[in-house]
Amino acid sequence: MNPKYTLAMLWPTAIAALTVSNSSSSILLDNQDQIFSANNTQYLAVTSDIISSVSYSSDPAQGPVTYISGLTSSTTGDELEDVIKSSLEQDDVFSEAFLGTILVSAGDEGDLDSSVVSYFNSLSATVIYGREDGPNLCGNSTMTPCPVFGVANGDTLSLSKVFRLYVDTYRTFVVGTYEAGDGYRTLPYSNSEWGAPSIPVPSRLYSIGDDRPLAGKRIGVKDIYDLEGIQTTAGSLAYASLHSKADKTAPALQRILDQGGVVVGKQKTAQFASPQSPWDWNDAFYPRNPRGDTFLTCSASSAGGACSIAAYDWLDFAIGTDTGKSIREPAAVAGIFGNRPSQGMISMDNIVTNAFNTDTAGVFARDPVAWAKFAKAWYDPSLHQDTSVNGLPALSVPDVQTFPKRLLYPTDHLPMQNPAAEAILQKFLDDVKAAVGVTVDKINLTETIEDTLGRPLQGMLDDLTVLWTHDLITETAEPLIFNYSPGFPPIDEPYRSFFRNAVVDDASYKSAMANRTRDAALWHKQVLFSTNSSCSESILIYDIGTGGLPSFREKDLNDSPGAASPVDPRGPKAVSTISSYFGDVDITVPIGQVTYQSNVTFQEEVMPVTVNMVAKRGCDFVLFNLINKLVSKGVLSSVHTGKQPFQ
Repeated sequence: MNPKYTLAMLWPTAIAALTVSNSSSSILLDNQDQIFSANNTQYLAVTSDIISSVSYSSDPAQGPVTYISGLTSSTTGDELEDVIKSSLEQDDVFSEAFLGTILVSAGDEGDLDSSVVSYFNSLSATVIYGREDGPNLCGNSTMTPCPVFGVANGDTLSLSKVFRLYVDTYRTFVVGTYEAGDGYRTLPYSNSEWGAPSIPVPSRLYSIGDDRPLAGKRIGVKDIYDLEGIQTTAGSLAYASLHSKADKTAPALQRILDQGGVVVGKQKTAQFASPQSPWDWNDAFYPRNPRGDTFLTCSASSAGGACSIAAYDWLDFAIGTDTGKSIREPAAVAGIFGNRPSQGMISMDNIVTNAFNTDTAGVFARDPVAWAKFAKAWYDPSLHQDTSVNGLPALSVPDVQTFPKRLLYPTDHLPMQNPAAEAILQKFLDDVKAAVGVTVDKINLTETIEDTLGRPLQGMLDDLTVLWTHDLITETAEPLIFNYSPGFPPIDEPYRSFFRNAVVDDASYKSAMANRTRDAALWHKQVLFSTNSSCSESILIYDIGTGGLPSFREKDLNDSPGAASPVDPRGPKAVSTISSYFGDVDITVPIGQVTYQSNVTFQEEVMPVTVNMVAKRGCDFVLFNLINKLVSKGVLSSVHTGKQPFQ
């Protein structure tokens, strides 16, 4: 926990009258926190966790307050006004509603320049002079206005943190979460009209002065990660009925918290992170994709995270997991950035598992530069998997500018189905060639795999299926079925039938792991290999999406002309298996958009076009450096929320 959030102190008695509005509607939660409204916006006040207090005699009252430290006799009204205007522009929590009562660290009006007093008067604000510094929630001795909630109970004014509440209109979250005391709580509060959860976000001003790389970043978390004090549901009512609140935070998630990130909610996942089709979701309402006609798919298990990043400006990042494609394909259909890191890059402990040997943790983002920064802050060597877990060598992760010399274009998987999307891909390849001096080489990927491994592609896919299912059976299916007995847990397809009939074959698993170790060594020697001048001599290019054609959440729409369904992640048409089996880094990058005729809105709509880039295992940071290079050259850019990624 950031120590600045745990400060508790008692100020001297205030010497100015306090006028705090008590007319705002408020709801007292069971945990004694409050929801209040101001200027038609809802907020959460963590009134159970007092960050500071001031002695004050008054009638009971409560409401929003702005605390300002760092005012001196040399501070002018114009300077303060500029800071407040700037803060109003950069923060969506702080608003003019907080300027009715202003608490300052000065002793009285005489300690301030007359222009500051005049500025306060122009706001019609009640000013409280606290005489000394108060909470350092928004930094020490700064003019940054700090939004808090004040409660006067007769002799004390108590101050608490506030969060703005946003309605999850696209139904991407399971529940909102917020910091309180030493941990996290859920917010059991939903929109009264449609029942969508309210998501609490902290003021961005609270991270002023915090130099940690993820300080104040608002992050959604796939609901298979354990967060201490919060229940993990894994998308299943049956699973949730057997599991209470988590008593430990997953190490991968703890790393984000330690770097300053703030978890604002748990996000929807296909049951047990499965490759579940949208129409098979029963325990939860499938998330909506904001792109196009809002009936486009959000894809598989990390669906909630991907579509939330495409939907909400108030959310910075979302973290998910990828076993077969569950970061990469959701990123593609949502038109955002997403990564499957090199296998072994980060611990998967305290995360509901499909397969420890192929599970990875990745992040969704709209801004490619911020995405790269997040990844470098997150993937710390201390969290690397033990090699015994995945059967691959210990990771070396250089952070250098040694870019590839070639882009590999697999002619058995490209071009894209939509010629307009293929034209966008070709322009992207031309731009990359010009930016970093690479060549584009055409290959037959299936033949390359078979020649390298000395066996049919299907043999590799059979081994991958064994890797995917062994831990799923032993770590998830068997404990669930045992604990739910004598009945069988009501779960969705595709895992209902699989869980019922699954049998562990340890001999096949041992053989598959041995084959993977051998095959990965051959692959990284002959295809994606390192040289003195390149961490990964080549980058494999492919499309994990649907070739520039729409794919829908409604099953029957995918049978209409001009629609497409994603390829089976277990089959020979899925290039996504390369990273899952060999352990390579694989990223999804939005590069454009095309139009399609919607059978929902019956008009032309826009959908994203993305490309995937696969580099040698361990070259993650080099690939992110390449992304930064392409941004600097104007080849890549941030995407927008809403109907279309590019304006």
